[in-house]
Amino acid sequence: MTTPTDAVAQDLARFDRLFDGLLAWLPTLWDAERGGFYYAASSRTRPEFEADLESTAFAVNVVDRAGLLDALPPTVRAALVRYFQDRQDAETGYFLDRQNEMREIERLRGRALDVSTTALRRLGAAPSHPLPDATSGTTPFTRHVASVAAFEEWLERRPWDDSWLAQDNLQAQGSLLALLPAERREPLVDAALAHVRARQDPATGFAGEGVPYNRLSGAFKLALFCRQVGRPVPLAREIYAAAFDVIRTEPCVDACWLRNPVELVDVVGGQLGGVPDDDVAELVAITTRNAVGFARADGGFSRHVGASVAAPNAVRLGLGLDEGDLNATHQFVTTVRPTLFRLAGVDDPPLPAPADWAAAFDG
Repeated sequence: MTTPTDAVAQDLARFDRLFDGLLAWLPTLWDAERGGFYYAASSRTRPEFEADLESTAFAVNVVDRAGLLDALPPTVRAALVRYFQDRQDAETGYFLDRQNEMREIERLRGRALDVSTTALRRLGAAPSHPLPDATSGTTPFTRHVASVAAFEEWLERRPWDDSWLAQDNLQAQGSLLALLPAERREPLVDAALAHVRARQDPATGFAGEGVPYNRLSGAFKLALFCRQVGRPVPLAREIYAAAFDVIRTEPCVDACWLRNPVELVDVVGGQLGGVPDDDVAELVAITTRNAVGFARADGGFSRHVGASVAAPNAVRLGLGLDEGDLNATHQFVTTVRPTLFRLAGVDDPPLPAPADWAAAFDG
């Protein structure tokens, strides 16, 4: 690996200090009774909230990234496995929260399928029931992938006035498409990329409408979809340049807006042959400056500058107070931090953990 310049090293050091209390904060979200993690500390105070699938999967990812999965008490690991297995619907194969309306939201079903199966695999376990039967296309949750025509109609009905949401819908289908044989999957991927390509602005590569960070975030979701299905990102060079234009000029008020360009530049930069050192230095400097607004006193990171978000993905998980939440924290730990260090040519250092970290889950 290369050695970062003094300026980049100083920015990374400032950025990394924001993580000092994170692992002490994480066990405060643990629900020993249900075996999962709450979205935020305030969620524990209201009966309508429970530990939810995404937050629990995000917590597993954070612990894994910190290298502490093996340090979890066996009772905690077993409870986490039961948590995911108990929330898999035997009829459809999907993983569904019990306490909210995620069953009715297509993209959340796709997201939960992806994060739940990944978490179980990291915990050394497996789903209790077969995964969704994507090959038949006859269930209510899989009809849109029954044929190219059905998928094209589904794509047309996405909310393209919201670039991020439309392409988040698409990216959430990656885990479902992966269940199809290649001869069924590849024509659907072709249709998806042709549909997005027809909507792309030739100057920026962005597809759909919205404020600049929304359109950048749509391109980020497209890049993740392309990575999932093993295809190049269309108009990658234009997207790369437009992403830097956005982060240089637009206020960053959402943690997703901090994370998305980092991963987007990483994906499309790799496709273009690598991210130049000057661009790495600028990306690190801008990200470090913006990150300060999302660091909370409790040790976590919040979705908005100075406050969490009550409903990070269409269902209400918290109260939106001045506190860390697992949606933002997960993005900072598993994506932003390691990507910035890697682009700078160095390994990200271990996250600082209290000596009694594992015992905190019994508190």
